[in-house]
Amino acid sequence: MITIYTIRRRHNRLQKTLENSVPEIIKLFDDILFTDKNYTEQEVFTKFEDIVDEVNRESLDIAVSILVDFKNDDKESEKYPLIISALGIVEHLERKFDSRSNSEKIDAFQEAFVLDLNKFDSKILRYAYSKNKMIRSEARNSHLALSSNDPYRFFDEFDRNLSKWDEIELMQYLQLQKERGNLEGLGKWINYSKNDSLVVFLIKMVGFFKQKGIDEILIEKLEDDNELVRAEAILTLGELNITETEQELIDRYYTEPELCQVAIIKTIRKFNTGKSLNFLENIFQDSNNIDTKKIIADAILNYSYEGKIAFQNLKSTLKGFDQIILEHIETPLIKYK
Repeated sequence: MITIYTIRRRHNRLQKTLENSVPEIIKLFDDILFTDKNYTEQEVFTKFEDIVDEVNRESLDIAVSILVDFKNDDKESEKYPLIISALGIVEHLERKFDSRSNSEKIDAFQEAFVLDLNKFDSKILRYAYSKNKMIRSEARNSHLALSSNDPYRFFDEFDRNLSKWDEIELMQYLQLQKERGNLEGLGKWINYSKNDSLVVFLIKMVGFFKQKGIDEILIEKLEDDNELVRAEAILTLGELNITETEQELIDRYYTEPELCQVAIIKTIRKFNTGKSLNFLENIFQDSNNIDTKKIIADAILNYSYEGKIAFQNLKSTLKGFDQIILEHIETPLIKYK
């Protein structure tokens, strides 16, 4: 009992020391990262050791946590590798990857991602087929984020619909690959994947990241059996300003379901070539759907100078509910039932 009490007392005292040291560590890291002072690795290590008394797992966890907070706050510096190397943070994370604790493994995956440490391919791949669903997911996401060697290799194993959280995480990781100039593989997976949810997401990402050279793939997807895929392909044609498809989209309009029709309207508005004003006016009068009419009216109003004139002409000639919709679009504060 005396031994247990002594160990616990020492541990509590150490934890208290570490908690009290956080402001000093932040100040030290601020000085290293965001001033013109030049530190050697030995100086970094010594100053850190002076603050925490002992450089061990607990003190390194605090150091990593502070660096992660800096990164998450978009505090950029070219000197992060200096601290990482001086304190042996790569080796520290390797030990966490090898820990029996799943929570420590997950921490290591996330910390390696935020600190952009792409040195753990073998460690990550080892857990990519783990029986633990959470570990497996973190490992595969980390591989996508950190690997420069076929980072998309697990896309073909998505066998479910992506949740919004899945999309947010994947978007984060793709952003990192974009910064490395490694997004060219997305087009292949749009054609290769059998998971429509993943295909829709990847098409959206092609538009978001303005990826070039996959015009033919997007045009092929206009013939896809899934209307969600077709709609996203149409929207992405607009994001990439592939205006040569404008007439084809107009030709398809009346044979498409409402979801794709709305996508066509939004894309034509984005093209804003001036060629489709008559088309927009005609479909406004033909449509029986209130929400679709609002989208069309907004497209006409914002379709160059000629669109504004056409909008006013419609407003002066149409009556009843159509006129109320036009007035509402022109002045959104106007309420209508």
